[in-house]
Amino acid sequence: MAHPLNIIEIPALISKKIVRKIVFAESGLSIEKPLSIDGDLFIPCEDIAGFRFGIKDMHIFDMTFCRRYFIEVKDYQNKIYRLKLNSYYGFKREAYYQVWAESLDYFWDFYMESQLSFYMELFNIRQTFELSGVTFNSDGISWDDNSLNWNEIAVSSYQTHFVIHHVEDLALSKCCVFSIHWNAVVLQTLLKEIIKQPIRARKSSWL
Repeated sequence: MAHPLNIIEIPALISKKIVRKIVFAESGLSIEKPLSIDGDLFIPCEDIAGFRFGIKDMHIFDMTFCRRYFIEVKDYQNKIYRLKLNSYYGFKREAYYQVWAESLDYFWDFYMESQLSFYMELFNIRQTFELSGVTFNSDGISWDDNSLNWNEIAVSSYQTHFVIHHVEDLALSKCCVFSIHWNAVVLQTLLKEIIKQPIRARKSSWL
């Protein structure tokens, strides 16, 4: 349940008790555990290097017994913090999905949108940089042994991932999965913003 002060409350699986609170603030991200002997967790905003997220079903034979909603945050020391919401046999599935979705919205608004602005500024000042395994340079983008010029780039988006590919040759592509690749959603948004620009504008940024 969302709170006007940017607080999301997470209920217990089989009761209405609040077991965790996620507090989003400009100074950083806090995870409070009112019913736990563990201390609260605080991640300063300037330490947040990236995040990834997803939904995973766990099975016994052909039956799904648990659906896990998760968000993972990484700092600049490569320490990973995990928020996991496990819905067993459908209990709290809708409530946990809502918590997960609202948390993603808050996380983007408070921490990742500024990263998007940072990388867009690097692009605008013609600075070569790397984001989520993709290098941006004067000619376009590259990854591994592949490259695409600015006028060749297309992005196809799906629920769990997106694909960077040549506008005509779909075999020349890179798949980025939101649950695996750090900051994939930032990369996706950045590329979409850039390729919306007229080709002349994209090229002139690097002249």
